[in-house]
Amino acid sequence: MKIRYRAAGLGLVLILLFGVRAPAATDMMEGADVQADTEAVKAILATFDRAEEALRTESLSGITAIYSKDYRHRGLRKEDTSRIWEDIFARYNQLSSRHAFSKIMVEKKMLGKTTARVTCTGALFGVSTLKREGEPSLSALTAEPVHIDVWFEAIHYLVLEDGTWKIIGHDLAGGEEDPFGAAIHLLF
Repeated sequence: MKIRYRAAGLGLVLILLFGVRAPAATDMMEGADVQADTEAVKAILATFDRAEEALRTESLSGITAIYSKDYRHRGLRKEDTSRIWEDIFARYNQLSSRHAFSKIMVEKKMLGKTTARVTCTGALFGVSTLKREGEPSLSALTAEPVHIDVWFEAIHYLVLEDGTWKIIGHDLAGGEEDPFGAAIHLLF
């Protein structure tokens, strides 16, 4: 079963790397491990759909609304992540993302709150607004999307906060450094 998930995830990564013009998607992978009721799954997927709409409309308030007030990731808080998104919105147009979920596990545990662990493979794309020296101006119709962030089987931790699922972080153990120097996934 794990081999099938990894093969499907690897296939998605290849599509993400070479097929960037595909429409945005938030999907469950075939055979995904779901340990939650249907309503919770729909609500969790709706969080990522709201993020996609915020990307489409370049809404900073919309994108930061998907983060918990207690969000923390490798020392960054919600305010820090907001500044990162502000910079992304300034540097890219036509933002979109892909999310393929292979596991959703909802549980009550953190300070009596309902939490979820969502395993996801995906990417964030955009068309750069920056012009390199000596290059002709690019029109929005001819510019190619670039990968801003790509992740494989990343775990998003969510918390049910005020009736809405919100991202609370990606490394709840609080580790500040990866001993192998892996890329730090920050955004979703």
